[in-house]
Amino acid sequence: MKHLTKKQLRDLAERLNAVRREILGDVEKSKIHTKEIGDDGTQDIADMAADTYSRQVLMDLGERERERLREVEAAFQRIEEGLYGICEESDEPIPYSRLEAIPYARYTVAAQNAIERRGGS
Repeated sequence: MKHLTKKQLRDLAERLNAVRREILGDVEKSKIHTKEIGDDGTQDIADMAADTYSRQVLMDLGERERERLREVEAAFQRIEEGLYGICEESDEPIPYSRLEAIPYARYTVAAQNAIERRGGS
């Protein structure tokens, strides 16, 4: 983390907190929306199919959001361990501009591209 100033690190921690709040807010909205979709006993088959599809979309969104939340929490752990902003693949510093865009980034752009070419995540 030597490549990040204390102010940059503080700003990135604030960004991580904002992402966490956004995710938790989306999860809460999804819960409310799921309750609104509930079966009132007067739906026809087309309505039930649309509701099933909507529930599936919400479940998929939920899994993506859970994964993003895990990434945010892992970033906070890396801050505590002094490893935040260091690429897990190459041990190179992750540029501040990348961390600004994706504060939970684990890899430099070059390493991320190499991982994707190999078929990893």
